[in-house]
Formats: sequence, C-alpha cells, structure tokens
Amino acid sequence: MENIEEVRKKIARLIVEKGLNYAQVSLAIGKNIAYIQQFIKNGSPRRLGEVERHKLAQLLQVDEQELTDLPLNIASSAASAVNSDILGVIIENVEEWLESRSAHIPPKDKAELIKLIYLKVCSESTSVANEKVKNFLDIYSEFKKVN
Repeated sequence: MENIEEVRKKIARLIVEKGLNYAQVSLAIGKNIAYIQQFIKNGSPRRLGEVERHKLAQLLQVDEQELTDLPLNIASSAASAVNSDILGVIIENVEEWLESRSAHIPPKDKAELIKLIYLKVCSESTSVANEKVKNFLDIYSEFKKVN
C-alpha cells in the first residue's frame, strides 16, 4: 500500500492526465477553490474526507482505494452487507430522539451519529439493537450537554 505522500503525487498526476487543474477539481468535489492544491502541496487536510475521496474517485475514474493510504476493503465489504432492519431501527430512534428534544443537528453530524451507532449494534438482534440505540442516544445526549 502506498504512503500518503505517494497518494498525493498520484492524485496530482491523475489530475494532469485528465486535463484538469486543482481549482476545477476542488470545485467539482464541492470544496473551495484551493482545497486540492492545499491537500497536494501543503498536506492539509492530512487525508481526504470520505465524501471528497468518493467524489474525486468518480471524477478521476479510479477506485477509491487508489486515493488513500488506508485500507478500504473492510469498510466496503461491511457496506455491502448492511443490515437494513438494524439501520431502520437506528434511524427511527435517532429521528424520535431529535424530535422529542426539538433538536436539529446538521445532516453530516446526523449521518456520523447513525454510522457510529450502527457500528456498535450491527451484529445484534433487532430488539437488542433497539435498546442499545436508546442507551447510546442517552449517552450522546449527556455528552452534548457537557460540550
């Protein structure tokens, strides 16, 4: 597997090969005009975010694994085996929890919360997962009060 500096060089090469420039790519993946240049030249951010990496892989027509130094095979094999029943329980509980508190969190934070809960309860039965989700949301709620 390549290190992150090799990944940066590869991305720079792929951008040139596609006849694009850093600004075009940055805007195409929904970031500010200097995002890709800063990533490649300055190393900031250290790694591309999951969403940005996915969009960039589509734009450059390469597998996402080529755009990171971290193994993605675990995540992709887990994603292909998503338990939709458990995911439904989690989403329903999160929505009820937010509604009961008249709370709103940004979609990105909500997705991250759902993902974290799913990773904790995905191998449980639906009834056990339901209880664990409620417990996790109580803990999250207490955490948010502190922070």
